[in-house]
Amino acid sequence: MAIGVDTALNTIVEAIDKLRDTAASHQRVFIVETMGRKCGHLALMSGVISGAEMTLIPERDVTAEEVAAAVSAAHARGKTHAIVVVAEGARLAANALKEMLDRMGTGFESRVTILGHVQRGGSPSAWDRLLAARFGVIAVERLRKGESGVMVGLQAREIIATDLEVVASRMRATDLEFYRMSRMLAK
Repeated sequence: MAIGVDTALNTIVEAIDKLRDTAASHQRVFIVETMGRKCGHLALMSGVISGAEMTLIPERDVTAEEVAAAVSAAHARGKTHAIVVVAEGARLAANALKEMLDRMGTGFESRVTILGHVQRGGSPSAWDRLLAARFGVIAVERLRKGESGVMVGLQAREIIATDLEVVASRMRATDLEFYRMSRMLAK
């Protein structure tokens, strides 16, 4: 967990909650684009938390037909709106997806909201502030001991140090179990 992830996630969920009111009152599907050029973690977590009908991430290919089916199923169940979350690096871009959904006919009019760098701004969440304080204390303690070339990070509940070479050589994979969960919760 990096500093800022919780704040960004809270910002996304707050935006989706506000968009849901408009979506419901105007019977629309809102396609919400989040940060996530190479990693769909923020999009996936916000999709689960906000009850999105579908979440598109770089790690999983989804067709426009699959999205249309999920949105149409929500309409058939009597929902007055639908939310689709799209990570900016997903194969289907938000604006292209809107055009495809409008052509396919899902029962809803489509709108796109690109959150962009709004997710990076604002006051940090309490969790991010606490995490930053914990990281800072451990980092200073390690520096005082003469240690360098490491990054402190959270693993489970423990703050650990990892060699920078290891950190730079790998990208943490998105937990696709959350993708399965999001699909189940959307039904």
